[in-house]
Amino acid sequence: MTSALLSAACSSDALTPPEARIDTPGAFVAMEGYEAEGELALVRILDRLQFEDARLLFMTVHDARPADFDEARELAKDPELPIRELIRIEPDTVVTQHAHEVVWFRTLTEKEKERAQ
Repeated sequence: MTSALLSAACSSDALTPPEARIDTPGAFVAMEGYEAEGELALVRILDRLQFEDARLLFMTVHDARPADFDEARELAKDPELPIRELIRIEPDTVVTQHAHEVVWFRTLTEKEKERAQ
């Protein structure tokens, strides 16, 4: 019985998370040249708001300057990653006009969800 419970508890760890996009709440996006030319910025998507012809992204801007997308991915895994700006609202074109990559995904905590409300 105990082994069945342990097996069930561990099986959820093996689930593949959904494929995150630049507008997926919980996605970490690294962007080149967003805040400074030639540097990567790391943001976390909190929410999105779709209008008829535009989409706004609610983001947390992290206080990190990764050297490349691989380093951004490793930094995004840290739940204690320092925050520079709790919430910033930008059109999604701000992301798409820069070289960017979704580097990590983690579901939002209740505290993170509240930032966008």
